[in-house]
Amino acid sequence: MLPCLTGQSLAPVDMRPFAQALTISVGTALLAMGCTLVPVQPAFEEVSNSIQRAQLQACSRLFARIDQAISRAAVKDTQAVRIAGFPYLRLNRFLASFRDEVTTDAAFDAWLDLLQRLGEQGYDAELRNLPQAQTIELKHSLPSDIAEHRDLSTILRDCGTRLRHHQFAEPATRAHLRKVVRAPTEYTNWRRALGLYPITALVVRKSIARWHRITHDKYAQPVDTLPVAGELVSYAPPTDLTPLTAEAIEAVLERSAGNALGIPEPSAADKERLFATFAPVWQVDVVTNDDRIGAPTWFARGGSKPTIDTTRPTVYRHISHARAGRDVLLQLNYIIWFPARPRTSAFDTLGGHLDGVTWRVTLSRDGHPLLHDSMHNCGCYHMFFPSPKLRPRKYVESPERPLRESILIPQPVPQSTDSFSRLTVRIAHRTHYVERVISRPIQYGRVVTYDWDNYHNLRSLSLVNGGHRSLFRQDGVVPGTKRLERFYLWPMGIPHPGEMRQWGHHATAFVGRRHFDDPYLLEDVFEFNDQE
Repeated sequence: MLPCLTGQSLAPVDMRPFAQALTISVGTALLAMGCTLVPVQPAFEEVSNSIQRAQLQACSRLFARIDQAISRAAVKDTQAVRIAGFPYLRLNRFLASFRDEVTTDAAFDAWLDLLQRLGEQGYDAELRNLPQAQTIELKHSLPSDIAEHRDLSTILRDCGTRLRHHQFAEPATRAHLRKVVRAPTEYTNWRRALGLYPITALVVRKSIARWHRITHDKYAQPVDTLPVAGELVSYAPPTDLTPLTAEAIEAVLERSAGNALGIPEPSAADKERLFATFAPVWQVDVVTNDDRIGAPTWFARGGSKPTIDTTRPTVYRHISHARAGRDVLLQLNYIIWFPARPRTSAFDTLGGHLDGVTWRVTLSRDGHPLLHDSMHNCGCYHMFFPSPKLRPRKYVESPERPLRESILIPQPVPQSTDSFSRLTVRIAHRTHYVERVISRPIQYGRVVTYDWDNYHNLRSLSLVNGGHRSLFRQDGVVPGTKRLERFYLWPMGIPHPGEMRQWGHHATAFVGRRHFDDPYLLEDVFEFNDQE
């Protein structure tokens, strides 16, 4: 029997007509003899492309199927926003700010890495919160070779990477992503239009200005004269880590910002040291259990509202970033929760279930605190405590610069000979207003050591009877935290005013527009002192 010929042996040499005739004749003879031709290279590529297309289609169907399950179970997480056409990517305001700056391949790929990380974090929480029956059903719907020995989160991560490499091989896809990316907003224009905003905003701004004056008057009083209605309890951080020096912090920030976008991303160990260095002491005037710091918890999947376990005083930590000129600055967020802001009467429009405060430290690149600010977890009562390096910008209203409310600076951040003297944040009873920020050591009152936890864990809390559930609804609001103020503040364009909210959903101004996580917030309200 003649040996089978390869595809290369049939290639024409000199005489094209003769070669073609020979190819046909030999090929026919070989087939008649039962020989198999070895496939040429293009056939391999065709098979490979076919497999790749099938894998990509399977990944797209998987994302669609999981998104449908998430929607049916009402467990969608909205801390970061989905991007249409790119199911494996999600967006926040900080990353949206890089849209027009990622012009090199290295910068664009680094940006994609962060967008994909947000997508993975969101799906991780959503998949944990899915009822077990739906998770099992999704796993059974996958081919056995894909589902075997892997969880859905891992499968989705692999699929996201596969889809990303395919989609962004085309330069047009990169341009399209930059086009569709827009920073989300918590304000709705139709509410403002329906509520006659240009008129009602004047009334609201006047009320806010009155509260600012009251706050300034209270801060003008000596701290020792602040009233104490109950017992002063100081919630202090664990002391197992030594605070970092400014030089050490500067080194951490410099080495962690070596990526293409210049974003400080400290290691897990460095984060621990940074959070420990700037962790505040929360000194709370405790009258009832509603004034005790605790941990949010659900007792059952079908419960209508979460509760706060005050036997577990916990401070939740979260990293964010601000932008100042060409610098990207690291921010340390410390979040606490109270069981309630008790209502004093049927006419109390501000009280309700759950309450909480966020304390944020913005670090300059030299390792020193540049700005401290605070808000309640509804986005209300935003206060700034600037360092001497900053001064407020002057804002002059004009047709191009519309009506907005003023910022509240009740005091500068305390200065001391020790640049890292731990700050104490004084909290009032019932209202949980931040009444003062002091740097001197605690000299009186009971001290309780609080625990640390990651803020992201609030996106998927363990249930007593098994399973998981987010503290937040799909709209980023904590269930059961309605306030009566919603009936007169809705014309300001913020949905659910006064209710507790998830990170990324904090509008902090009723008049104008301001978001707590706006990366340009610092530059918008402050400028640098040249003397410093």
